[in-house]
Amino acid sequence: MFTQKKKAYYAKILGFKTVEDFESFSKRYLKFLEKKPLTKNQIMSGFFILVEIQKESLKNKSLINFENIKNQHIKKYGDIILELRKNGSGSLSISKYLFENHRVRISRGTIEKFYKQNDL
Repeated sequence: MFTQKKKAYYAKILGFKTVEDFESFSKRYLKFLEKKPLTKNQIMSGFFILVEIQKESLKNKSLINFENIKNQHIKKYGDIILELRKNGSGSLSISKYLFENHRVRISRGTIEKFYKQNDL
């Protein structure tokens, strides 16, 4: 139906972090539309399906995109970095925490790049 490039484009427009979330939305919405004739209410229901799938993706922690990250330490400690950031820690304190507790050196700039890649 769509090429992978189109799926990625539409997923980004609709606010999904992964192409799989877009595919899930399109399959559910297509099944929903096949049942009855097209009305305004059915179109509006599509938006509710969209919001529901976006909430599910937040619960599944699919927010973090590890595909573009080359640093093995960021991949391994990504959840810890996000948790520290959520608690109000800055990039420098996160870098120090990772070195003191896990003996891993990750620069402040690498942590900032990780945030930017995931729109955090």
